[in-house]
Amino acid sequence: MSLRLRISLIMTILVSILFSVGSTIIIHRSYMTSLDREEREAVDSLQMVNNVFRLSYENSGRLSEDQLLNILRSLGTYRTSSDVFLLYKDDYLIYGNVQSSEVNLDLENIKESIADDGGISVNYQSSDDGLKYIISSSRILVGDKQYIMCICRNIEQVLNMRNRLYNIFVKSFFIVLAITAIVSWILSFILIKPLRNLGKATREIAGGNLSYRSDIRTPDEIGELSRDFDMMTDKLEHNMDLLKEAAEEKDRFMGAFTHELKTPMTSIIGYAELLRTQDLEKEDRDDALEYIYSESKRLESMSLKLLQLFVSDKDKLDLKEVSPKDMVEDIVTHLTPTLSEQSIEISCTTEEGTVFIEPDLVRTLILNIIDNARKAMDKKGKIEVSQTLEEGGVRFVISDNGKGMPKEALEHITEAFYRVDKSRSRAQGGAGLGLSLVAKIVELHNGTIDFASEPGEGTVVTVFLKGGELSDEG
Repeated sequence: MSLRLRISLIMTILVSILFSVGSTIIIHRSYMTSLDREEREAVDSLQMVNNVFRLSYENSGRLSEDQLLNILRSLGTYRTSSDVFLLYKDDYLIYGNVQSSEVNLDLENIKESIADDGGISVNYQSSDDGLKYIISSSRILVGDKQYIMCICRNIEQVLNMRNRLYNIFVKSFFIVLAITAIVSWILSFILIKPLRNLGKATREIAGGNLSYRSDIRTPDEIGELSRDFDMMTDKLEHNMDLLKEAAEEKDRFMGAFTHELKTPMTSIIGYAELLRTQDLEKEDRDDALEYIYSESKRLESMSLKLLQLFVSDKDKLDLKEVSPKDMVEDIVTHLTPTLSEQSIEISCTTEEGTVFIEPDLVRTLILNIIDNARKAMDKKGKIEVSQTLEEGGVRFVISDNGKGMPKEALEHITEAFYRVDKSRSRAQGGAGLGLSLVAKIVELHNGTIDFASEPGEGTVVTVFLKGGELSDEG
């Protein structure tokens, strides 16, 4: 059973029950009120008759049976109601007006209900059709004789009124039932429509249409659910875009890696086959061996860089309290002789203090940036390394006066195997993995890296690493 049908049925059943109970209570109360009114009027009528008898007795000092009958005949003629006047003597009816033939009283029951003090009792008379009369009765003493006076009030109009109300209720019930069913069906459609839209959005997204949104703007729980659902879909679409970009990047990586691996391996195999099958001159043999050696070293370097990338991506950082000043000065000291052979000057400015970082990875970061700066120079130039401590971390600024890079290259500089000058980098033993490793180390330290470069004017690399709390040594 659908939710819409369940809502309609529940609303219809609930309204039907409430309408039935309410109508029954109203009809019953109206009926009982009418009975009470008829009963009071019957008692008042008998009380009036008794008062007439009493006044007649007080005026004349005596009250005979003939006088009683004359009074009753006068009252019966005067009153135009359907009340039945009955007077009994010794269990025999001695007077009854024109309607008396229709009444068959249970006199014994009435006599038992009448109090000895002359009070008025009330009884109900039923027929085959149900309750029909309200009977008010009392005793009348005339000398040593006892009479029973009864006034029977026909309540057929009350019963007819109840029946009419019941018929109206039945007709109204079916009308209300039909209206409720129609209204509840329409309202349930309005209520369920947002859920249908949400279900359609779910099916669209499950089918791969991640751009579809439910876009329900109602100010209720369904609208709130729709907004949460759309927010979840936005995040899902964003994550899928990231996965797609990662997959595309992986494909580019594998393509570049295959290319980088295929080129030196083809040359190595070719030269090895040449050495194995032919007797070369010493100079040619030395050239072949040198090429095999240099390409093997380049493959070794590329393998180590890939391993470092893999390890840095998987391992959790073990931060240690380190002096960046000592690290930078040690790196510059050890690189100075090697760079001097290429007429490259390297210098540094540092700041005292300690910071929490992963020393081995940060050392690798600085070395890779300096190595890229070296490759950007034609046998001479200048490299400057600056290190400063800041709140929450350390900043490194490494600048060179090499050939620089175009702006379009800065967007891809940290991609694996990307090289600005492919021929020059390969000749210098590069595989385009150094800055990819640098970017990964920065990411692990929750830091930032920025490149500023212009062709012919050099490059400035700014790295900020969040290394925890600082402690000054000076």
